[in-house]
Amino acid sequence: MKFGVSVFVFTRDLRIEDNVGLVSACASSDVVIPCFVLNPKIQDSYRFRFLLDCIEDLKNEFTKRKAALHVLYGNYTQALQQISKMQKIDAVFANQDYTPFAKKRQDQITYFCTTNNIPFHQYVDHLMYDPNMIKTQEGKPYSVFSQFFRTAIQIPVAKPQQNEFTNFHARLIDDYFASSDHTIPIKGGRKSALQILKSIKNFADYEAKRNYPMYQTTMLSAHSRFGTVSVRELYHTISENLGMHHTLVNEIHWKEFFSHVLYHFPHVTKGAFRKNLSVTPCKHNKAHIDAWKNGRTGFPIVDAGMRELNNTGFMHNRIRMIVASFLSKDLHADWKIGERYFAEKLIDYDLAVNNGNWQWAASTGCDAQPWFRVFNPWLQQKKFDSECRYIKKWIPELEKLSAEKIHRLESESFDVDYPRPIVDHAEESKIAKQMFRQETR
Repeated sequence: MKFGVSVFVFTRDLRIEDNVGLVSACASSDVVIPCFVLNPKIQDSYRFRFLLDCIEDLKNEFTKRKAALHVLYGNYTQALQQISKMQKIDAVFANQDYTPFAKKRQDQITYFCTTNNIPFHQYVDHLMYDPNMIKTQEGKPYSVFSQFFRTAIQIPVAKPQQNEFTNFHARLIDDYFASSDHTIPIKGGRKSALQILKSIKNFADYEAKRNYPMYQTTMLSAHSRFGTVSVRELYHTISENLGMHHTLVNEIHWKEFFSHVLYHFPHVTKGAFRKNLSVTPCKHNKAHIDAWKNGRTGFPIVDAGMRELNNTGFMHNRIRMIVASFLSKDLHADWKIGERYFAEKLIDYDLAVNNGNWQWAASTGCDAQPWFRVFNPWLQQKKFDSECRYIKKWIPELEKLSAEKIHRLESESFDVDYPRPIVDHAEESKIAKQMFRQETR
């Protein structure tokens, strides 16, 4: 069916190229009005700064096509009503998303469309595979990554499609102005993402170096989260340049897996996937939790990670695992506290991935870290930051101490303005194991 004027609502797909919903809207319509609705809840964060970069880049791409991106503010029903006052709308297009917030957004768009008797079309774009496509032989969703991966990797991934359409609405309807004073370690927008993909061969040794926090990783997670490049572009660029078995291909599938888990088991947003392991914390020490948030626990590798997060909106993946394990198994705090804190701070925050990773660390999720394995922060820092370069970068109080002395802070004190460890790791590890042992009887 051919429509006169359609609206395409951008969400986590901030690009013109290889955008399934946008291409479909262009092919099905005489004119497409591209719009983005700003969420007022994230305007004071590093993530918002990255988002503004993405929007600015997308605006520039539309300008090159003699068109305009319409940036609005508020909820989606109000935004579409605002557009409809200026221009009759015949259809609305968007790409599917699967988070609780996305479902609310979908409800708002559906309400507008139903009220005005306008069709609403949605497409699978954010993921490589439709969430209902990958099932066990019994027709059930997978809950073990290795099994999910073995099935998924056999399914051909669609090739990226160019968008050669130019039938975009040119007159600007609205352009909500927003700004941010935050400085971030990576620039948002498709131009930045394509530069990374262009140099993807530089990450041939990613598997060997990825666990060391001073190693510069791809930083593609934020671009993936906002869709400045599609998952299909990521997959094909990596597999064609580094091979199908490269670790980055595996990591793309971890995101797919966690997204499938969120879709099929939505209860994970409210609690443990493995309900028999929803361990009730034996402690909820606010002072300890505040020390964790502020990077003042006396565990250098933990504190360095939290300070990096607080000052940049980014944290190395190995460090994310260490600080998550520390909060849940050394401080015995509810892992959801950490999940929420990361949600506030991370540029690349993705609900499915963040939830999946926290439940992995807390041993409450599907295919999680076994409960009897507890990360030892002291051993982790010796193994992955032996010279304490990462620690000294984020903890200037320790800059003049030798690496050898920093590694001895577990049992010795030195004349530095840095706190002593707030807990005894060996003792708290025993307590954590005992808690889980009682739950699994």
